[in-house]
Amino acid sequence: MNSKTERLSTFVKELRADLALTQGQLAKRLGISRPAVSLWEAKVGLPDTNNLQKLAALKGWSVEDLQLFLNEGKLPAEDPVEKLLTHVRSLPVEAVARVVQEGAQILALALSHGEGINSRS
Repeated sequence: MNSKTERLSTFVKELRADLALTQGQLAKRLGISRPAVSLWEAKVGLPDTNNLQKLAALKGWSVEDLQLFLNEGKLPAEDPVEKLLTHVRSLPVEAVARVVQEGAQILALALSHGEGINSRS
């Protein structure tokens, strides 16, 4: 597997399998036609940037991760903190502010009890 369209085909097929979706169901989630998904799986054509972003998000990847995979075949890092940060970076500013606020509260509570963060139940 060495072409962009081959890697996309594999990615879409595996994504559908992971999410237990038909081509039609995936198309509906993306807001596109089922034949578009079929063409990607048949190695004919590539999605536009908007659909690349949606596909990446469904996989829990950043669009940069997906583009790196499609262009070079490199999988994103499996570090859970990096995966979390990648997801946070894709959120709207208001959502990031909420994540920061919640994280600060958790950290303050843990430190006030002389605990490490992982010991919080």
